[in-house]
Amino acid sequence: MKPLHATLAALALTLPAAAADARPATCLLEVGGQIYGQGNCDFDGFDSDGSFSITFPTSPYFAYVIVTSRGVADGSWNADPQSTHAHTPLGTLIRDGACWGNDYARVCAW
Repeated sequence: MKPLHATLAALALTLPAAAADARPATCLLEVGGQIYGQGNCDFDGFDSDGSFSITFPTSPYFAYVIVTSRGVADGSWNADPQSTHAHTPLGTLIRDGACWGNDYARVCAW
């Protein structure tokens, strides 16, 4: 299992470079029952374990899903639209098809 804060710190340093390798997808970012991003997005898979980030061309919000074990991940997002870091935890996320979620949040990429 990877320490979440060390992984997120490393990702924060590579965000601009990682965005250049992103591919188009359809995504959803829902937090606390509110949709912060939906539709066209950039999907960046950055680890062989399935970890990824999503960003939206029409929304200032983005999210990271860091896989910690099979079907389980830690999620985070930039709750403040002015923030350039995904510093706000979404908690432990469980995979359900193309989505990772819990009772509070859902991050999906198709």
